[in-house]
Amino acid sequence: MNQSFDLPSVLTELIYGDEATESLEQTIGRTLARYFVLRLNGQMYDRSKFTTHIRQMRQMTSGGGEIRVLEQISTATAVAGRYLFRMVSAERRSLTVEAHLFARVNEGKVERIIEVARQVENDAEEDFLADT
Repeated sequence: MNQSFDLPSVLTELIYGDEATESLEQTIGRTLARYFVLRLNGQMYDRSKFTTHIRQMRQMTSGGGEIRVLEQISTATAVAGRYLFRMVSAERRSLTVEAHLFARVNEGKVERIIEVARQVENDAEEDFLADT
């Protein structure tokens, strides 16, 4: 039986993870392949640049947040989907980003993510409450 990979859970751990529970480096080591790469809106990030990017995201989301799966197709080795990322700053300001992600997975670790993302109006947050 072909079991799908849970990309939203991995992204939640990476973006909203708690350094007191597990360091970012440990989370990355557990979830990403050594040769991981992200292409975000055309910009390439190797694993080192991605670590810096995620550390900045964690600082931006110190007030919490969540990921909402709008559409997703997944297999044991690939995931494609459309997601809403809600990020809340320490000052309780909210930012919502819609992302289209295509990920390749090997042996339970993410090898590559291609992402196209855009900020959406916060009224799109109603999608967090809608049944899909």
